[in-house]
This record gives sequence, structure tokens and C-alpha cells, in this order.
Amino acid sequence: MSRPPGSVAPGFPDPATLPGSGRILIAFSGGADSVCLAGNMVESKPSRPLLAVHIDHGLDEFSSQRAARAQTLADQLGLALQVERLDPAPRRGGEAAARDARYRIFTQLLSDDELLVTGHHADDQAETVLLRLLRGAGAQGMKGIPQQRRLGAGWLARPLLRWPRSKIIEWLQARELRWQDDPTNTDLGIDRNFLRHRVLPLLESRWPSLRQRLNRSADLALGAAEALDELAAMDLEHVQGRWQTVDHDRLKALSRFRQGQVLRLWCVRLGVEPPPGRRIDVFLDQIGQAASDRQPSMEWQGHRLSLWRHKLWLHPCPPDCGGWHTRWDGQQPLTLPGRLGKMSIDGAGSTEVRSLTLRFGRHGERIHLPNQKHSQAVRQLMADLGIPPWQRDQWPRIERGGRLLAVGSRWLDRAFAAELERLDCEIRWLEPPPEFVC
Repeated sequence: MSRPPGSVAPGFPDPATLPGSGRILIAFSGGADSVCLAGNMVESKPSRPLLAVHIDHGLDEFSSQRAARAQTLADQLGLALQVERLDPAPRRGGEAAARDARYRIFTQLLSDDELLVTGHHADDQAETVLLRLLRGAGAQGMKGIPQQRRLGAGWLARPLLRWPRSKIIEWLQARELRWQDDPTNTDLGIDRNFLRHRVLPLLESRWPSLRQRLNRSADLALGAAEALDELAAMDLEHVQGRWQTVDHDRLKALSRFRQGQVLRLWCVRLGVEPPPGRRIDVFLDQIGQAASDRQPSMEWQGHRLSLWRHKLWLHPCPPDCGGWHTRWDGQQPLTLPGRLGKMSIDGAGSTEVRSLTLRFGRHGERIHLPNQKHSQAVRQLMADLGIPPWQRDQWPRIERGGRLLAVGSRWLDRAFAAELERLDCEIRWLEPPPEFVC
């Protein structure tokens, strides 16, 4: 029952409709799903180069044997195979850690506008929807596995997402193609396997079309999630302010559900993985009850969400700036630690500026500004400007002989300002973080 070369099996997308324009990588475990996917890709003869990629997790003593078997299975399809080995193999986190490790490798392998295809199918979709329902997911979670999305510099697509596993097995058997089984697929300690082998068969004995209904629910949830995203986008436009902030008074005028949607979308827009829904709920409780002099915050994955002066701020967790200092002659721009930009002295007499030290903030600093009779506390100057507390120590300081000469490029010691004017120079803070109040 083999098909003519260059034809596309019913229900399998024409490769010309898949995203991207470069090479197509095929996630190839050697299991039935990936062999079916690879076979369909080969039969459809796309104009783009194909490469199967097998990830050897190294989680057990037989993983290298499965990699060798994957090579044999790729050979039967006439498909080039690249084996990637995890080093070191993930020892904690189970299937989730192994999956994350796989996708890190795939992301690294994808060049601009290349495509990764995976063998996820309709049964996987049904299991995912049920798993997420059991974990309390909303519409975003219930929409299940996306048909396609961006991945690194390229794309990820799942051409078999409408195929039930029974159709995959029929397709393989009709072509007399072999495959291998992953031993972890029978481990009932894994939630997905418990659903697949124990729960779903029981439910299907009562509701035979359960998997189709779950896939239908995923389609409906996708439509609902898209509508909610549109509403969240309008809400975010209404509440968002400068310096990557959200106006808390406007936010709390929305329903509790819409507040959570806004915070999730805000994170996504700034390239930050949103925190879990339960943590967002707890944080919304905290800021809803906080006194005006309190500064509730939530940290996750290197980022912090903070409430200060009736605004929510989303920013990276502040680095430990204590103790950093360096000599600087001002001849070349100086790159600051982290993502804090550069300091530069521009102008005709910049070569005459000498003996400077750059550092970050410390307690009790004062600076004598031009046209001021007395020195002023740096922290009070910053507070008056509306600089949030976690940013204040990260502003670069310039000093000479223990005397504070400049804070960023905004506040200059009066004697230093006169020196720069005489030399026709200007201090500049280049490329400060976009969330900084400067």
C-alpha cells in the first residue's frame, strides 16, 4: 500500500504549507510516532532538506542501544540521522527535565527560519487536555498542544496532531515499517502513562468518543484563549505606563480574572515566562491588601514583580552590586556589569580627565550639586525623581579621591561639572536598562 513518491497522505499537511523556509529537523526517537512522521516527510518529498535528530538522554544503560536502533530505523527510510547526547544527563525532574533538555538542544540546532517537526498526535492532545484539567488549568492550558509556534530562531510544528495513534499504527503496518518502544511508556509512576493505560481506557468504556471530545474541547479552548488574549491586550494598553510599569489603581478596577490575564500577557510581551497561576493569585491578594507604605513583591526565574508608589514594576532581580569598583581613565566607554549599559566621556578635552573610579551605590552618600549651598543625600534625590528603591544602588557612581563626582549622568558634583565645562566634555550613561527611571 505504498504511495507514489511526492504524494501526501490524507490528513498530513503539504510540506509547502509548513512554517519557515530552511532545513526541516525531525525529532526522531525511533518510536511509532516519529517513524510515521519521518516516513510521511520523506514520502512527501519537500523541497527543503530533511535531517532526523535523535536525543540520547543517557538516563539508563540501554539509551545508547536505542540510539543505535534509531540509526537503523532512519536508514530504512533513507533519512540522515544526527545523534545528540545530553551531557550531563538530567538526574532530577523526571520526564519534565528530560523534555526541557531535549528542547534546549533542538533550539540550539535551529538556524534562522528552520523548522523542527515532532510526532505529537491526537491521543497526546487528549491526554494533555485531561492532565491540565486535573491540574486546574484555565482556557490557556486547556487549549492543549499548539499546532505550531516559534522556537528559538526557527519554528516548531506538529503535522500529526490530528492523527489518532490507531491511524499511525495502521500507516506503519501498511508500509511494513518497524519502530522501537520507549521503556518509560509503561511506567505508571508518570502521570501521563497512568492516564493513558488506566484512566482513559476506563473512561472510554463509558464514553467511546472521549478522545475526540477532548480534542474538540481543545479547539474550543483555543478560540476562547484567543478571545481572552485580545481582551487582555486591550486591558494592558489601558493600564500600562512608562518604564515597563502598570498602574495599580487602573489594574484593580478590572475583575480579578482580567487582572491575572493582564499580568500574564505583560510578562509575555517583555519576554518573561509568566509565573504559575497560583502564584499570581497570591500576589494579587497581597497587593490588594497592602498598606500604602508596603512594597509587596514576587520573584520567579530571575525576575521580580514589585508594587511601589501605586505602580507595578516588572524587572530582573537586582544583582549584588556591593563591592564592585574599577579604575577608569575616561578614554574609552566603560561597560558596566550585567546589563547596566556603559559610561562614556565625550568631548574635545576628554583625554584630560584623570584618576576616576566607578562603583555602585553605598549607604549615606551625599553630593554637592551646582548652585546649591549644601550637599544633598543621593537617596533623597533619587526618591524625589521617582527612582524605585531596587534601582538606586545600580546607578553608576563616579568618584575621585573618595569624593563623589557623578551619579549616572544626571547629578554632577559642582566642581566636577565646572571641570567638564572647562574641558568641553560631557558625561553620558549609554544604554541603561529600559525599565530604569533615568
